[in-house]
Parts: sequence; structure tokens; C-alpha cells
Amino acid sequence: MDRLQELEGKVREAVTLLQETRAQKVAMEARLQDLEHRVESLADTVRREQQEKEHLKTSLQRLEAEREEIRSRVDALLGEVARAEATLRERH
Repeated sequence: MDRLQELEGKVREAVTLLQETRAQKVAMEARLQDLEHRVESLADTVRREQQEKEHLKTSLQRLEAEREEIRSRVDALLGEVARAEATLRERH
């Protein structure tokens, strides 16, 4: 009888351990799913920021090209002004 009670106790312990393990498994699966969602969200954020970076890079290149074009025009205008001033000096 004592042996039977001892075995029943061990079975109860095993069942309790099994229930605890199942509960932990469910909790871990939920945590894993939460982490997967967070990783997915971070990956989306990285993709959006990469796209924004590329957009800014393209805009910067466009602005630099515009600046160079304006600089060339200003240099040309300064050259014309210098020639006009030289012509005026020659006439006086």
C-alpha cells in the first residue's frame, strides 16, 4: 500500500510537472510570437528609413547639381559684368 501511495505521488508530481511545462510552453510561444512581431516591426522601420535615406540622397544629388548649375550661371554673369566694366573703362 505504501508503495502504491508512493507511485501515486510520483504520478501526481509528473502530471504537475507536465502541466507546468505545458503552461511554460504556451507562455514561451506567446513570447516568441511577440518577439517575432517586434522583429518584423523593426525590419519594416529599417526598410522605411532606408527608403527615406535613398530619397534624401537623391534629393541631395539633385540640389548639388542645381547648385553647380547656378554657380556656373553666376560665374558667367560675373564674367559678363567684368567684360562690361572693362569696356566702360576703355571708353572713358
